Amino acid sequence: MVENKKIALVTGASSGIGSATAIELAQKNVHVIITGKTLSGLQVTESKIKLDGGTSTIAQLDMNDFVGIDRLGMEIFKRWGKLDILISNAAVLGILGPLHHQSSEDFFDVINVNLLSNHRLIRSMDALLKKSVFSKALFLSSSVGSNPKSFWGAYAISKAGLNHMVKIWANENKNNTNQYDSTLVVMHYHPSATTNNTKIQPNNQTTNNDARLTKITRQINHCQHNPQLDREGIGSATPNFTTTHITTIKLSNNIP
Repeated sequence: MVENKKIALVTGASSGIGSATAIELAQKNVHVIITGKTLSGLQVTESKIKLDGGTSTIAQLDMNDFVGIDRLGMEIFKRWGKLDILISNAAVLGILGPLHHQSSEDFFDVINVNLLSNHRLIRSMDALLKKSVFSKALFLSSSVGSNPKSFWGAYAISKAGLNHMVKIWANENKNNTNQYDSTLVVMHYHPSATTNNTKIQPNNQTTNNDARLTKITRQINHCQHNPQLDREGIGSATPNFTTTHITTIKLSNNIP
């Protein structure tokens, strides 16, 4: 039953790192809420989770939709009352080139998705994470956020802002044990570049033509399992678990 599972939210889970991370979490008996702009991509991730006997909930969401992020937080509260794991993976690269060639529209789009939407996630998920006994929030960033490169423009700027925002939130929660006797650990992680050539093999394991995707997914989950950071673990795996609970959150009609 979903009631006995930890609840995770993975953004940008229709492909690549987000999809692979969601699948692996589900294999560890975590109920995964998966978000992304493309419903068909989310349904592929959902199918892979279901093949492994895992459970998931789809929430089609464009990270430019800040009100939709608020609605998602409300739906999580109504359905589960807490959030154990947040993995913020959704991001856009934008157009690479000289800063003075980049239009304001393109610049704002990258900043909105990579930076401002994460502030909205923090606002919407903070209280839910603190209703968990031991919760974690992990934000995927980039090395260009701390080592700026020419022509990376808005993307590097957005990741630099994200790094600082995550560090500030982590510091605010460093020694915070609230009335629920819970602890929130906040982290950011810099993966290397990957491709999105994921596919299902006969044993239902997700593979990738670029082995870095598998390595990165394991590193992300290592952050979740690191005994220095986690006194409980993510939840005991149940190899014979077969019950599925595949649902969809429709964000547009839930809140006026």
